[in-house]
Amino acid sequence: MRNQTRLGVWVGMLVFLGWMLILPLGEALAGDAAGLAYFRQAKINWKQFEGQKLTIGLNKHQYTESLLPLIPEFEALTGIKVDYLILPENEYGAKLTADLSNQRGEFTVIMAGAMRNWGYVPPGWMMPLDGFLNDPKLTDKSWYKLEDFFPGLIAANRWNGKVGGGTGEGPLWSIPVMSESYVLAYRKDIFDQHKIKVPRTYEEMAEAARLVKKHAGIDGLVSRGTPNFPTIATGYLSGVKSYTDGKWAELDEKMNAQFTDPRVVKFSQIWTDMLRESGPANWANMTWYDGMETFAAGQAGMYPDCDFFAATYEDPKKSKVAGKVGYALLPAGPGGTTYSGLFTWALGMSKATKNQGAAWLFIQWATSPRTLLNATVEYKNYNPTRLSVMTDPRTQKIMGDWGGGTYLKTVQENLKTARIAWVPEPERPRLGDIWARALHEIYFKRLSAEGAMKRATDEVIKVFTDIGLRK
Repeated sequence: MRNQTRLGVWVGMLVFLGWMLILPLGEALAGDAAGLAYFRQAKINWKQFEGQKLTIGLNKHQYTESLLPLIPEFEALTGIKVDYLILPENEYGAKLTADLSNQRGEFTVIMAGAMRNWGYVPPGWMMPLDGFLNDPKLTDKSWYKLEDFFPGLIAANRWNGKVGGGTGEGPLWSIPVMSESYVLAYRKDIFDQHKIKVPRTYEEMAEAARLVKKHAGIDGLVSRGTPNFPTIATGYLSGVKSYTDGKWAELDEKMNAQFTDPRVVKFSQIWTDMLRESGPANWANMTWYDGMETFAAGQAGMYPDCDFFAATYEDPKKSKVAGKVGYALLPAGPGGTTYSGLFTWALGMSKATKNQGAAWLFIQWATSPRTLLNATVEYKNYNPTRLSVMTDPRTQKIMGDWGGGTYLKTVQENLKTARIAWVPEPERPRLGDIWARALHEIYFKRLSAEGAMKRATDEVIKVFTDIGLRK
């Protein structure tokens, strides 16, 4: 199962060890040739499960690429053998669901996260982590420092298991390893040259997009547009929440869709009009990756989406706009509220695993301050989930100049208030697909905004009734 990336892992490990000798972290001892002294400060026996094996299920993602070169360190520290399987997201989700639902235990540690947990926790497929955190034989809490994680990210991964609410309550199901909030990336050089105002409302954003297209001859903005839930999940949904003062939810307490709220209808009209008038001709087929590549190629003036796309924009080897981008909070709604949604990949544990202690040691090691710092500084795992990593001088040196200093300032401001934008329920992708199709109907003028949102509302209610999810 461990694949041809093995050679790359060892090469990466050599680089890692060399860096460890030069740049010790905190209390780590530079004289330890294996680079393990930092972990041995924890008052636990890292070798207590020596000889056991783990298989890690991983989504193909930048976090995964940052983790692989570090795994040999864990094996040396613990004597535990680690295999892994890496799959593209859709394949990963299907493979993981099959394994968890059958409780085969093929994957002992999994890449999960708040919104995936909503599907895995109710049927009893995941293991709560609080017991491992509170066991002094397995965790040195004063060394591990759970409180070092951004509180909103830990809260997102806590859930009491009640469909329709309860985030931030109950057991901790997974530990966050990367985070994303949503920001407005814009072409500062074009805005400055043509005296275009950085938008603070969505009406101003539509005007800025028109002016970019008029003066620069490129698309005023780009956005995800495929007819499925990722199109809803980032910039658009954050905009809806801003336009409704952050208090509206897509489902009410009885799990009825609420897309016909007049504020949602109005925002959806503004959003689709803006894209039709100033966006790319192929908006309806654009994925997040297409949008990122379009912006990095200098073919768009704005992209309201994931903050960590900045790593691509600011890389001269991948981008034509490096050094020309500014970053700002997403615009506010009529009430002055600026809202950003939140997403985080996190490491959790299958309840079917037979080697739970070893699995926890892996999660603890992978989410420790030093490992997450190495993943960020050496292998571009953006954005960090621990405050100590975000504020470390090495992180600040890499990311501090992005957008003339606007990137970190904007992200840190987001992380104070960003939160999961969805109501907890296992059918989020299905609901999002229906919602995205409604945007297509508005964009292509097949239905009015009110008519499209009414149709989507009725469809969600029918689907949720058929599967017994409505209360």
